[in-house]
Amino acid sequence: MTTFFLSLMASIISACSSGTDPITTPEPSTPKSFTEIVIFSVNDVHGRIYNFPKLKTLLDQEREKNNQVFFVSAGDLFSGNPIVDFHPDKGFPLIDLLSKTGLDVNVIGNHEFDYGQEALTARMNQASFDFVCYNVDGGSGALAQVPEYTLIEKGGVKIAFVGVVETSSPGGYPLTHPRKIEGLTFVDGNAGFGKFANLKNDTGADLLVALTHQGEVSDEALLRANPFIDLVIGGHTNKEYGIAIGDDFMVMSGAHLETVGKTTIKLYEDGTTDFAWQLINLDNLNIAENAEIADLVEAYNNKPEFYEVIGSSAIDHSRDETACFYTDALRQVSGSDFIIQNRGGVRANLDQGEVTPFDIYTIDPFGNGFETYSFTVGEMENVLESIPTSYSYSTHYNLIFQGDQIEIADANGNLLDDNTAVTLSINDYLTNVFSSLFDEPSFIYELTTADYLIEFFRAHAEGPVDYSGCTN
Repeated sequence: MTTFFLSLMASIISACSSGTDPITTPEPSTPKSFTEIVIFSVNDVHGRIYNFPKLKTLLDQEREKNNQVFFVSAGDLFSGNPIVDFHPDKGFPLIDLLSKTGLDVNVIGNHEFDYGQEALTARMNQASFDFVCYNVDGGSGALAQVPEYTLIEKGGVKIAFVGVVETSSPGGYPLTHPRKIEGLTFVDGNAGFGKFANLKNDTGADLLVALTHQGEVSDEALLRANPFIDLVIGGHTNKEYGIAIGDDFMVMSGAHLETVGKTTIKLYEDGTTDFAWQLINLDNLNIAENAEIADLVEAYNNKPEFYEVIGSSAIDHSRDETACFYTDALRQVSGSDFIIQNRGGVRANLDQGEVTPFDIYTIDPFGNGFETYSFTVGEMENVLESIPTSYSYSTHYNLIFQGDQIEIADANGNLLDDNTAVTLSINDYLTNVFSSLFDEPSFIYELTTADYLIEFFRAHAEGPVDYSGCTN
């Protein structure tokens, strides 16, 4: 016998003689029973409709296997596709497709307000799914009846979905045109979320999901501060992740319906949970398209006026280069000394090849007005220094940056006198957000900024545009 075996036998004999139990193999524990729940989620769709035929098939296949399948959206349904944005009932094609695909609930995102309150109310009334948002108060206006949460039951499982929208614009408002949210009041969505601490007990819900449109940093803070939340499904920053925070979980699933998130939850009898998350790339998914939805998408896309060739682009422009094109084109159209454009308002890149109105309305989907202001050089420098958001600009002058200060010089670098008169043309989103910097415009244009970009191409069709390397 080996020394090890002798030693082992001695220990067993000693245990028996001392009255203790001998070494035994533990009986395997009985696996805990659980219910499997699947939540498909999208966020920041921004009007993209081309992947709905695949999405419909994907959801239907999962629903055939499991009667506890939920489908939710974390906000920003609108603004980004002219087929949707310029429909006679603004936004309706997306509402129609989401309803036919079986969406259960959408949280109101900041861009849900882009069409105005009356249009949003009409789309909400047409939808077969719920809209939620707890931190907006519509008073007696069109959005007065938005519920704070909704309780959805499938296969005996109840989930409470509580909605939160971001309030990061100056004054504590969502990032949309201030005129579109007049009369509405907003509160910080994280600060007051504790009011829902007893929601599961009060409603009999098995899970509480915060359906948010505020970004991953705020979502993590929300989850850490409110341990009664089981899951945060977020949007706004277009990220892709499934992250465990303690015993709970937070997810975000990209943007533009290029991807969809699949969160699988094991809900045990004692109320504990396990989470698994998968990001499904719809662009690359090899799956049959639902024929009915494919025909509907094709019918919505049948708008030849959006595909007229109005010019061309020499290169695939980056976002910075596209912003340079944007501001320079508007300066040529307006003849002003300065153009300023918030970078967040340039939503797509100007790609190489033919350019159509569809391309321009995708780059600039918001329908912002265009205005000209008369300033002295001293006043213009104050405007440039005082707008806190990131912006692109175009000017025939030189800007000299000295720390937080900006000085305006001529082409030879000579500083202009503070009393020299200059003009600025700018979108009316910025002038409303930073209203303290602007009085009455000297001129208001009839069309939108996007319309004037289209005019620029039609007037400069003799050659392709090329803003290689520009970063203004």
